[in-house]
Amino acid sequence: MPAKDGSSSSGTASKDDIEAMMRELGLKEDDLDDVVFEEEQPTTEVDNRWMMLVRVNTDREFSNYWFFKNMRAAWDLAQEVKIRTLGDNLFTMKFSCLGDWDKVTQGGPWTFRGNAVLFAEYDGFTKPSTIKLNQFDIWVQIHDLPDGYKGMVKAMASKIGEFISMEPPSVDFAGNFFRVRVKLDVRKPLKNVASIVRGGKRELFLVKYERLPDWCAVCGMLGHTYTEHGDGVHPPASLVFKNLRAEWAIRQGSRSGRGRGRGPRYRSGKADSWEGSWPWE
Repeated sequence: MPAKDGSSSSGTASKDDIEAMMRELGLKEDDLDDVVFEEEQPTTEVDNRWMMLVRVNTDREFSNYWFFKNMRAAWDLAQEVKIRTLGDNLFTMKFSCLGDWDKVTQGGPWTFRGNAVLFAEYDGFTKPSTIKLNQFDIWVQIHDLPDGYKGMVKAMASKIGEFISMEPPSVDFAGNFFRVRVKLDVRKPLKNVASIVRGGKRELFLVKYERLPDWCAVCGMLGHTYTEHGDGVHPPASLVFKNLRAEWAIRQGSRSGRGRGRGPRYRSGKADSWEGSWPWE
């Protein structure tokens, strides 16, 4: 399983890593009998297109069978996906067509039992244990932002996560917000506001996340809920990261989802509703 404290998505081992591994194993240069790999030399007949490494953002044990079954059902793929288990909570998935690949890589975030499913494109040559699976893509809404700040949206989004793209306000959606696509790091707490300083005065704008996996309203981290934070008993005032999941709707009469970056076609607050009730409701 990839270490959760890594930050690089590259799997190429550095010289320092190799030397550290050799010291740990008590190896010297003379102990190694290398096989030299030539780039032009074919090493496999396997087609590595549309292949990814996958893990679930959880430390809990789960059934691989139900994970595979649930994801196949959620993705509703046109063709077969080949899944191979590499270790505890680490898998390769090989898709059979570009359409299925695009649906999975661009249609997320995906969840299993409320936890984010994390993946990275895999070339078939990199050591899987060196690839850090800590990020996923998600649509974020910046609310009540005046049009005069439109040029600042990218900079604001980069404070929330790694900026991918943005969409202009549209009459298709009910709500006063800008939508941005960002890459979130599960090792960092969520942002509940984006801020701008203009003329020495700070302004705060609420941030909402579409199809947000389970998160903690106390610390803002993904992977657990506030009832699993400490003893699970918290005063309402400590739930400072509450209400981060977006609730919005397609306007009546609009052709939902047309050219909207594969956004959901339902009221997010319903489809992603919390099981049970929040203490502030």
